[in-house]
Amino acid sequence: MPLELGSFSVMEHLWETLDKTADGKHIPYTMIDIEQLWYMGFVDTQRFGMKEWKAAFEPYRQPDGTFLLNRQQFLSLDRYRYKGEIRIPFDAMRINEGKYTDDGLDDLINASIVPSCSLPFPKIKEFFDALKKDLRQADGLILIKKPAKERIKALLDAHPSPLRNLELLLDRMLATQGEEFAKQIEKSEVDAATIQAAREVSSFTAAPTTRTEAGAKELKKIEKAREKRPPQPKAKGKPEVEVKKIKRSRKGVRG
Repeated sequence: MPLELGSFSVMEHLWETLDKTADGKHIPYTMIDIEQLWYMGFVDTQRFGMKEWKAAFEPYRQPDGTFLLNRQQFLSLDRYRYKGEIRIPFDAMRINEGKYTDDGLDDLINASIVPSCSLPFPKIKEFFDALKKDLRQADGLILIKKPAKERIKALLDAHPSPLRNLELLLDRMLATQGEEFAKQIEKSEVDAATIQAAREVSSFTAAPTTRTEAGAKELKKIEKAREKRPPQPKAKGKPEVEVKKIKRSRKGVRG
């Protein structure tokens, strides 16, 4: 079951918890911080490209190239935030093995590969055209077995979409802290189905690849510390969402 980020104000929560400048009135960012927030799925990348996301910070640029946002300016970023569903990350190694028609494989590509991959569609099509050519059998069908799944996995590991990075991050959080999150949810006013859903810790993904792991660590770094940046104190930038404020969608799991 996918998670669904509600319409509650994540930004208010973040403003209260993120470290600020010495006067307590601003949150500082660097361009690296801003880019990482986009790549790690904080931004609704289907609506706002990187250029538009960066432009949102330009009014707050300082002479040293950093950006300072006061409370109202920070809260205004909510319009860029991704508020849709967070599904269990697609696992290429769980693709059913066997023979596929072109239409059958295309359905899989459109439903699960395209949303999970950062490459433009023509590049994804080029990858699968080659895969189909290599694996097409005498009867015209495409035989998918472990080697093919490994090729698809490698594609997603090398080119995860921002949404996939967010899915992987939340999946790992649930896998390692599921019971703690469930206790938080039980203290809030939610229905029994939501509480039970929080206990359904995902085991669909193994340890992330080096690139994805690095991305998750970068996001954590944004949240926890900018300790080496003088003269300002460290500031967080991770879009941390309290699980007790996340609802489970009753729609099916992608992939």
